[in-house]
Amino acid sequence: MKLEFITEDGKEYILVSKQAHVEEIVNRIIKKEPFADQFKFSERELFISILELIDVNYENFTAKYFYYDAIRKLHISESQFGYVWISTVGLVANKKTTKNPAVNSCLNQYTVVSLLIEKAIEVVKDEKVYDIDSHKFGLLSTLSPAIYHNLVFYIEVFCKAYLFLTGTQPKHSHKLSYIYQKTIEVMTNSNHDDSLFQILVLDPLYKFVDHVNKIPGDFKEHFIKYDDNPQDDTVILFDLVGLFEMKTLLELSADFIDDYFYMGTDTHYLKPNLYQRLLDKADTEEKKKRIQDMYPHLAKKESNNTNDVPLP
Repeated sequence: MKLEFITEDGKEYILVSKQAHVEEIVNRIIKKEPFADQFKFSERELFISILELIDVNYENFTAKYFYYDAIRKLHISESQFGYVWISTVGLVANKKTTKNPAVNSCLNQYTVVSLLIEKAIEVVKDEKVYDIDSHKFGLLSTLSPAIYHNLVFYIEVFCKAYLFLTGTQPKHSHKLSYIYQKTIEVMTNSNHDDSLFQILVLDPLYKFVDHVNKIPGDFKEHFIKYDDNPQDDTVILFDLVGLFEMKTLLELSADFIDDYFYMGTDTHYLKPNLYQRLLDKADTEEKKKRIQDMYPHLAKKESNNTNDVPLP
């Protein structure tokens, strides 16, 4: 019997709405057919029926809301979001995050580079790292190029994910300066500037993009993984404050892409007129001056939109 697939909130599930569906799933489990899928049950009794037919006690299951049998390689887990995960091949990862390849590429690469930075933070926190003969110190030589290579790639796929979500198709390129500049252009034309997206995510990335753009010689971003740029002597500074700042920036950027994919322009990251809203909240002249000094480019935009005198 062919099972029915449904899509809710951008995620795909197999709908179990009658006893025939239950029997089909149980049959596949008994025959040890390999599968790992998400199921939605129209009635609770249908799910309980599956458990009973494969000798899984319902009360025991609800003690933890998951069941794992290493011998049968059977994994059943109920999500708080209302679906049931069933795998007959043991513990495997869930399906892709979304059906959008650009978004998936960004979020997957975020996972890679954030894990590297978390490891770098862990290493630097260990006092043994300062002993140059220690294993911890040696790890820095492995982490430095790994972070650098993956960070360059992350910025590329992050910008491309944003461009994709705005309906923009840039020319094929791996050059960060071009991709970043195109992102700035689209951000401005889409009225996504003067927002949290600009000041918390895109502006802070400029420093790194600018560094890469100024590397002498015929630097090719897509060749960093081969270490095939002789004049590139970039190093990663293992400073705790800097590492935490980068970790936060990456979290914000990935959260923005996720938010933008699911919520569109309703995401709080794209709420406009941030500069004026910050000024309105500032209760002293000193605070206003600090905002003006931090975001002079936003002040310029505000003055261009009105007849006001540009802020200092």
